[in-house]
Amino acid sequence: MKKAILFTILLVLSALSFGQQIKSAPTLTKQDYLQKSKNQKTAAWILLGGGIAMFAIAAPGNVSFDALGVLVVVGTVATLSSIPLFIAAGRNKKKAMKVTASFEMEKLPPMQQVSVFQSYPAASIQINL
Repeated sequence: MKKAILFTILLVLSALSFGQQIKSAPTLTKQDYLQKSKNQKTAAWILLGGGIAMFAIAAPGNVSFDALGVLVVVGTVATLSSIPLFIAAGRNKKKAMKVTASFEMEKLPPMQQVSVFQSYPAASIQINL
């Protein structure tokens, strides 16, 4: 009896686990990737500029000894944290430039002496490797 109950529970659990729906990540368009890249690059420049400004404030030595350590540590962290943002911005820009899709109405050249052009839809996908 215990084996039958255990088998039934395992069977129900396995059926439920295969019946789950997988949430897929939303696909981003070219504009989404370009906007994300621009935002990341802006944040990276702000962090880099802030880190350099903190070093510039601490460099002459006109700051108290307690504030000097904080300025150097925070400036270093800000400067170093801008590097991954620059890398991610470049990666997102490359993703945006890799795939280009378009939909146009092309004109078919006339086959005979008739000068009427016929139009047909054309979809294209360009993948730059």
